[in-house]
Amino acid sequence: MGSWRLGRGRWIAVVGLLGVVVGLRVGVAQQTTVPTIKVTARETVVDVTVTDAKGNPVHGLTRTDFTVKEDRKEQPIRSFHEYGSEAVPAAEKLPPNTYSNRQPAAVSSAVNILLLDFANAASPLSLSIGGAEDTLARSLAAQKLAKQDAMKYVATMPPGTKVIMLGLSKSLRTLQGATSDPALLSAAIDTMDTNMEGRAGSHEEWCSQTETHARVTMEALDQIAADASAMKGKKNLLWFSVGLPWLTDPSARAECLPDYFNDMLKAYGLLAAAQISVYPIDVRGVQTMPGAFVTSMGRLWANTYLLFGKPYIDAQQDFRQTTAEEQLAMESIAEATGGAAYYNSNDLASLIAKAVDKGANYYTMSYVPPGTKYDWGHHSIKVSVDQPGLHLVYRESYDAVDPATIKPVPGLTLTTDAPNAADGNMRAAMSRSMPTSEQIIFDVRVESSAVAATAGDPPVMGTLDARFKDKPLTRYEFSTSISAGQLAYSNGPNATHNGSLELDLAAYDADAKLVTGLSQTITMSLNDTTVANKQPLNFSQQLDLPAGQLFVRVGVLDHTSNKVGTLEIPLKVEKGLAIKKPDAAKGTPGGTSQP
Repeated sequence: MGSWRLGRGRWIAVVGLLGVVVGLRVGVAQQTTVPTIKVTARETVVDVTVTDAKGNPVHGLTRTDFTVKEDRKEQPIRSFHEYGSEAVPAAEKLPPNTYSNRQPAAVSSAVNILLLDFANAASPLSLSIGGAEDTLARSLAAQKLAKQDAMKYVATMPPGTKVIMLGLSKSLRTLQGATSDPALLSAAIDTMDTNMEGRAGSHEEWCSQTETHARVTMEALDQIAADASAMKGKKNLLWFSVGLPWLTDPSARAECLPDYFNDMLKAYGLLAAAQISVYPIDVRGVQTMPGAFVTSMGRLWANTYLLFGKPYIDAQQDFRQTTAEEQLAMESIAEATGGAAYYNSNDLASLIAKAVDKGANYYTMSYVPPGTKYDWGHHSIKVSVDQPGLHLVYRESYDAVDPATIKPVPGLTLTTDAPNAADGNMRAAMSRSMPTSEQIIFDVRVESSAVAATAGDPPVMGTLDARFKDKPLTRYEFSTSISAGQLAYSNGPNATHNGSLELDLAAYDADAKLVTGLSQTITMSLNDTTVANKQPLNFSQQLDLPAGQLFVRVGVLDHTSNKVGTLEIPLKVEKGLAIKKPDAAKGTPGGTSQP
């Protein structure tokens, strides 16, 4: 057994869970000579998942089938709507390295946010601890499994499933904005690096590290809620992580850690206000006792494979207790937000599918509670259905806290609405992680360029950031194809049609910093046949890119109609590739050289 032990946390009563309170202003029209009277009320929104005895979603229920009570008193249902998933045709299969901004119809109104939380999935222990090498190996395997099964899911998910990919390691970042494209999602998942952080070699270091991770985690939840609140409707947050009992259960928290109750109350309030249900998924799958571990109370067990007799029995008991506390923590967060927790399974892809399906079929209802003020009061919610044998999942309480008073400043770009070009300016549309715009549909093929540079080419293709000035670059070709029938034209002489297109490229690094870009304007004069037959217009651009993980946005702007098409492509540029430079002596393309 290890040398450190931390004291037990104090026991306090666990107060209920926080819910949503959305501001509502009800106007009562009066005669023109009498001032309008405005009454401020709170509207409470509840999303309810209904399943039968086999776990299948139940459809076709009506408002009159439901009864909603707050604090045991029945409330009139003000609004009611059923949402479900629908089958949509599969997207057309494209050639290799070819992408399209055409998105399938949404299979559900719900948006799925997949969060790869490798900050908490990382091993907490330094390799100086006996048995920690086994703990690290398990952590890396769990993170790898999460990525593999997330890719497996998106490859087979129903067409039209809307997904946003987020990653949490040292900080929270967007891996991929809202899309239904499996290829883009899979590539984005692949960009998430494994976290090998483990550095705690003493109880003081464990306390400090755990407190840091707890703060990062709660800030991430707050940030997701703040940014997702701009999206209408229900959001499902699939949280690939581990259980964190010190956040939800004061009795399972070491004395060196602070009380997180108010912080979690704030997080629940923001998540509820943003209409987010959380579905925690344990990335560790089915667990057995590792070579070293720390209990939620901070007790270290090291070299467990060398233990025998009573010490081994005690270690097993502590491991089972800690595992139960972690799973209970996942269930607590799920229950607080109307979601569900998943653990004890190595088939994470199936768990993702279950969570997405559960979150896609639901009923949304609202009522105006008796209390009209945000008074921090705690209120219970009870929803029932006048039919036997049905199972309901929803958030069962809320606290009357005004979300506007605790809402953090948005830092992500979580939205499903693609920005337009403002007066011909593509800046917003070309920003990192913005949704795909489909006003103009196009295909783009992305490949390292086989075309040698010519003597007239600039030294570097694109407006490369100065920090990459002396770095090796690889030239990529972006071949874009657009149907002529989509564009707007002005009529010219001799039955011609004149148009103007702007083709934009913008490459960002993993921290959403602009690496390089390119903007070109093309004027066209097309004949009747080309436009009437909607013939494809093909354009080629070349851009020099540094090695590393990049996210390249491709944009098209029709200057005549101000319509926009955009697409974001994760692109990993390998080291060692080269640009074909011109032969200086002959002024013609020469052999491959390394910049």
